[in-house]
Amino acid sequence: MRRIRDLTKANALAVGILGFIALLIGTSLYFAQPDKKWLWASAFGIGIALWVGLLAFHFEDVLRYLITQRGRMGTNAVLSSLFMLGVLALIIYIADRHNASLDWTKTKRHTLSPQTLKVLKSINKEVKVVAFYDVNSQEFLRVRDLLKRYEAANPKVKVLVVDPRKEPALARQYEVTGMGVTVFEADGRRERVSFGGEKEFTGALIKITRDKKPTIYFLQGHGEHAYDSFAEEGYGMLKSGLEGFNYQVKELKLLTEKTVPKDCDVLVIAGAQRDLFPQEKQAIKSYLDKGGRLLLMLEPDPAPSFSDWLDEWGLEAKPGMVVEPANNILGDPAAIFAFSFRFHDITRPFQKAQSEAVLFIVARPIKRKTNVPSGVILTELIETSAASWREEKLQGVVRKDPDEESGPFILAAAVEKSVTDKKKMRAVVLADSDFAANQFIRNLLNGAFAANCIHWLAEEDVLLDIPPKDEPPQTLFLSRQQTVFTFVWSVIVLPLAILISGLIVWWTRRS
Repeated sequence: MRRIRDLTKANALAVGILGFIALLIGTSLYFAQPDKKWLWASAFGIGIALWVGLLAFHFEDVLRYLITQRGRMGTNAVLSSLFMLGVLALIIYIADRHNASLDWTKTKRHTLSPQTLKVLKSINKEVKVVAFYDVNSQEFLRVRDLLKRYEAANPKVKVLVVDPRKEPALARQYEVTGMGVTVFEADGRRERVSFGGEKEFTGALIKITRDKKPTIYFLQGHGEHAYDSFAEEGYGMLKSGLEGFNYQVKELKLLTEKTVPKDCDVLVIAGAQRDLFPQEKQAIKSYLDKGGRLLLMLEPDPAPSFSDWLDEWGLEAKPGMVVEPANNILGDPAAIFAFSFRFHDITRPFQKAQSEAVLFIVARPIKRKTNVPSGVILTELIETSAASWREEKLQGVVRKDPDEESGPFILAAAVEKSVTDKKKMRAVVLADSDFAANQFIRNLLNGAFAANCIHWLAEEDVLLDIPPKDEPPQTLFLSRQQTVFTFVWSVIVLPLAILISGLIVWWTRRS
């Protein structure tokens, strides 16, 4: 009889363990394959059935055991373990639903940039984002997490994930023929992004939500940087970046156009090597006198200094180049790291970027004149240190001679002047144009600074901030199956294994 009783107990223990295993499998399948309801529901059903059967056949033994002190202690331990597992599962569920995360990376790689957040905050209309991806791909995991941050920042952004293979009609509606396409839609306007990141997504948001599309003209014909070239000295990357901010970018040849076009919001002169003809200068002066906007980037002489314009703004461009012994790159005294920014709308986003700088390649010395003309608001944005000096020619050992002019020199300055009660002329003067060329624009804050100068000139205040970086992601991505596996084994399997082991030991000792 005792053997039969022991056998019955062993069978009951086996049934209980099998029930735990079935419930564990059901939980794993629920997280791994939520769409296959029949699969995980069957596992749950088997587990529950085994436990119900166990209680039905051994109800009196269970009841008799539960009223003992040992039984109450064992029951409390089981209930406590299940309660902790339930709380942990609830926390994970809430965190997943509300996109709770902490970004511990040094560069805040997984946090939306200040500019993106500002753009999202300015959106007051419904935006629909449809992402066509294979939900099992690593690329989808990256895009999904990124779009969750957009949703969390502004509830008006609604994200829909679509597998074009399963919903071909919707794919045809959005003219999508493959994977990896994200469509942004608002007010009947659509913008498509293929395998993009934050920079591309934010650019798409700007294009579909902003009604204004400013026009930027690049002056050509005097040795300026080619605005549409992707050679090292070209400005093709800057042009592409501006187009991503919803600007129209065009060229201007004043010898044929005669006047600055009426739709010109900002005129850019990027490193002219030859002086402009008098009629060209007059055309630009007439444009500025009517409240025009100019980004003027100089080069060391013999390039023109535009002294007549600078004089009206309280500035003077001098011959030679700036030598900065304190903050230079690789021992090149003419290549200057500018870390210190004077407060202005253009530089405000960089005030806290203490570890980054704008890299000027060869800067022309610019000084503030003693008397700034009345009505002109002149703000030095970036200056060299007092240890800098003006060098006529870089040759041999570079050292400061007693007769050479000492710094600080202006590397960047902003100018404002009222032309009417409601209109202001704006200009930004930079001591170098190479810093924004393709070869250097990706360095440090070069691209962000160049873009902010244009945003301020065009009065696109919502864009005045540090833009998202277009660097490739360096994140370890786990597939859904890998994530589920890690979760199940660390949160469910191991704790339950410990619990079951304890029950086995307790049952054996009790027997």
